[in-house]
Amino acid sequence: MISGNDNEKYRKRYKIHGTGVRSAVEMKTNTGHNLYTDVPVKMGGKDEAPQPVEHLLAALIGCTQATAVYVGRMMKPRLFIERIEFDLEGFRDERGALELPIEQLPAIPARLECITGVTKVHFKKGITPTNEQLMMLKEQTEARCPVANMMLASGCTMEIDWIDGATT
Repeated sequence: MISGNDNEKYRKRYKIHGTGVRSAVEMKTNTGHNLYTDVPVKMGGKDEAPQPVEHLLAALIGCTQATAVYVGRMMKPRLFIERIEFDLEGFRDERGALELPIEQLPAIPARLECITGVTKVHFKKGITPTNEQLMMLKEQTEARCPVANMMLASGCTMEIDWIDGATT
């Protein structure tokens, strides 16, 4: 068991400040990056920036990329990654967000229900992973990526096929 002091020692913090007007939000991270969200016109926005759920999928892709590169580098034998191509789609039942009356909690969860797609991993020249190594890369990446871990813990399922980019 890790003591409270040890937890604080290893805790990584993220901070962001945002200001919203109507359905759009402008944000700035403590690392100096700007983010924007909006929703489509039919949902009351101006459609001038990605929707928040699109940012969530982008966060999954970015976190998966960084984590997979780390995991591959730490595997024995090492799987050095050249690049990864992602083609993902998420879906949710919008009744979870829109259900009325507003005074009652919705009976349907508003979260993403499932993310599907393909993750095509291109390895450095001379590296040809076995199916077992590719599945270990996927499993360890999903377990170690904070975004994937959080999504799975929410009940969102991930039906993402990981394939070797050299075989397609």
